[in-house]
Amino acid sequence: MSETPRPQLAFLGPPGSYSHQCALDRFETSVRYAEQSSIADVFRAVSAEIPFAVIPQENSVYGSVIDTYDAFRSPDAGQSVFIRGELALAVKHCLVVRSGVQLEDIQRVMSHEQALGQCSRFLSENLPGIPRVKVPSTSAAAQSVLYCGEGTDEPESAAICSAKCAEMFDGLEILHKGIQNEASNTTRFFILANSLDEPLPGGAREPRRQRALIRISNPPPLQREDDPPLPNRLLHTVTGTLLTTFGSTTLRIDRRPSLTDVPFDDVYFVEVGDVTLPVLSPDASKSCEEEWLERLKAGVERIRAAGGEATILGLW
Repeated sequence: MSETPRPQLAFLGPPGSYSHQCALDRFETSVRYAEQSSIADVFRAVSAEIPFAVIPQENSVYGSVIDTYDAFRSPDAGQSVFIRGELALAVKHCLVVRSGVQLEDIQRVMSHEQALGQCSRFLSENLPGIPRVKVPSTSAAAQSVLYCGEGTDEPESAAICSAKCAEMFDGLEILHKGIQNEASNTTRFFILANSLDEPLPGGAREPRRQRALIRISNPPPLQREDDPPLPNRLLHTVTGTLLTTFGSTTLRIDRRPSLTDVPFDDVYFVEVGDVTLPVLSPDASKSCEEEWLERLKAGVERIRAAGGEATILGLW
């Protein structure tokens, strides 16, 4: 009797990225890992073929991951791609170079935008004036360093990545460890899935869902083609009454430009939570979750009744 094939999980590659490390810590060998070249590609990969993904959401030092929230503007979010959980990873950055390269040899530093921002103090103090180049991931930066410097057309480069990442590529050397601005530097990740209910691999399902992310936006503008675009103020009214709209504690609000051509017509991402005390009884826990979900759905209907658009992007 053949074993059931392990499901695939998309992550921001190459292997050795923080997304990869976070996914390995949670899912270990319960999935097959499918690397993607960008955060947008990780989001787009979620499908029947690749039902799960891990995507960075926020860093404690540098803030929200813009590419992730841009992906959440897609109509697929909340329809065929859902947030199903969150993970946190302590992030310790290293400055990595080709073996033998010294600090004074470095002509540019490459890494993901978040990593460059998280290490800005070290870079300003130790490599002032050296260009900082954004690349899709920390592991992509580490890999690229091997093809820079002597014997190439590329300037001698350093990468910011993890110690584990540096160990994955032969020919790399760590010049400095722990170069992040804050010792407590932590990144939060979302687990994505193509279903709201399919059990996650590699561990028991959480007994009670207590978090949700809701996208709130204006409907597409109804105006003649030659009319100047005007922002719709409905959304400002809705977001001003969030506490009563969802009957839950608002934990965070993020904002990105909408996909329309209306200037300053933003999309809001509202994370809400049921922060009541844990319920020990399974029956009571299920009842609390059902009651909380009803409050969320009622809040969504209130927004729609007021002329806005609201979509629950995930529950965990």
